[in-house]
Amino acid sequence: MDPTPTLKLKSTYLKPLTGGANISPDRALRTLQKELLRRIKAKLTQSTFSDRAKKSLARAVSIEVKASSLVIIAKDPRWNFMVGGQKPGQMTWLTKAKRPIPIVTESGDVIFRWATPRSMLDGKWWHPGRAPSDFLEQARQEARSFLRDKLRREFANQLRQAMSQKR
Repeated sequence: MDPTPTLKLKSTYLKPLTGGANISPDRALRTLQKELLRRIKAKLTQSTFSDRAKKSLARAVSIEVKASSLVIIAKDPRWNFMVGGQKPGQMTWLTKAKRPIPIVTESGDVIFRWATPRSMLDGKWWHPGRAPSDFLEQARQEARSFLRDKLRREFANQLRQAMSQKR
């Protein structure tokens, strides 16, 4: 059993596409899967996370193809905070740190500080919170419009071929 929790982040349904012509829903979903994963990873690289965190998050996301839908799955608990946001709160767990905590100042210098129970009582060490991100929804909409345009061109080509064969 994998100890890493799996999160179901979003689902994309493709109900109106039931076949017909020579377009298979499975092929369309596979195309959408590749494009959606590419767009999610592109949006992720635009985020403010460190390069190491971006690589870790990119490896943790995958997309499963179901009968008529795609399911975006993440195997990293940080995705939950990224998509759902994080409430502001005091970081009391920092008092258990074994080493000083590095802090990057506004000037870019790195200083080290200890979090103590007294500093916690003084109301320090607060996380400002993080607003929920909608980049998954943006990537999903872009991928769907990409697929819609691609299918429109494919249907137009098939229609032209069918009409030229009837002449």
